[in-house]
Amino acid sequence: MGDYQHVEVVSGYGLPGKSAIATAALLLTKRWRGPTMRSLSALGCILAVVFVCTVSLYSQDMFPARRLTSDSTRDGFPSWSPDGKTIVYSFYNRVDGKDLHGSWKIPSDGGTAATFTEYPTEHPQWSPDGRYIVFDADTGSAIKMVEAKGGDPITFLPDSIRIHNGGLPCWSPDGSRILFKDGTTGSLFVHDTRAGNTARIFQQEGMVVLPGCWAKDGKSILFALMDRETRLSTMWRITPDGRERKQMTGHHEMFYRYLALSPDGALLIYGAMEGRRMGLWIMPAEGGKSLPLAVSPNDHNEGPAWSPDGTRIAFSSSRTGRGDIYIMDVDVNGTKRDLKLLNR
Repeated sequence: MGDYQHVEVVSGYGLPGKSAIATAALLLTKRWRGPTMRSLSALGCILAVVFVCTVSLYSQDMFPARRLTSDSTRDGFPSWSPDGKTIVYSFYNRVDGKDLHGSWKIPSDGGTAATFTEYPTEHPQWSPDGRYIVFDADTGSAIKMVEAKGGDPITFLPDSIRIHNGGLPCWSPDGSRILFKDGTTGSLFVHDTRAGNTARIFQQEGMVVLPGCWAKDGKSILFALMDRETRLSTMWRITPDGRERKQMTGHHEMFYRYLALSPDGALLIYGAMEGRRMGLWIMPAEGGKSLPLAVSPNDHNEGPAWSPDGTRIAFSSSRTGRGDIYIMDVDVNGTKRDLKLLNR
């Protein structure tokens, strides 16, 4: 199909039928301009693309994803080391009626995983300088950090701030601040690791804030704002002092959480619900229509994390029946091109 071959590849990644066909048709019509759109040959090509989409609805990924972990535990929330050579991730298992929590490290190119911590280490996030890893501790009732070489957890937040169901901590690009949510007021906080100060920057009654990520220049923060009753979320950008905020538009209507900005600041990955399952979508960082990145009808795909060089994505998926870490090589330029076409 010549110039239209790429449309065939990008269409329908695990989307429900109507969405897959609509995405393919939209990309095709935006690429194919001129009077021949009315011809029978044009109609035949469109139908051919629609057929390809329809028969491949259950292909899960925009790009091939390789399984990094294959143990018997439930693995999740990968985070890359600053040099891109290692991934730290949480694990959970239940053995003889006992819950086992901790984290492992594994080479990002594959290999044997090594135990990092043997205590609850959820949502680990590697610091930009590689020295520390911040995480949700004590099964979500605290936020702590640990040296990247290992050791005992370090408490750094004041006792006046209570955490419940995890604080989803994440580092600023220069490593001087940590974004998180508390469990008492449902507020968004920023902790200054150098001055030791902690400041509330946002709170809204009846809503739950879900920290996402920092912009690469550190001048803004992305977060999800979820309605407690409907469980639907909106996407926002806010300054670290909380004085300015702006809603982002164009994303999937069932957007939920998980915001991961590419290292060049151009692409944003987020999680959205497809029925009872979560999938990963990708959109322009400033907002706009999205393409499915890892979406499948029977599995959860969540916890996306970009590699430092912006060429790979680590995420967790239940496609093996429990939860494993996967690595996806991303054609960044091709994705930008497709999103540009989609958002014309």
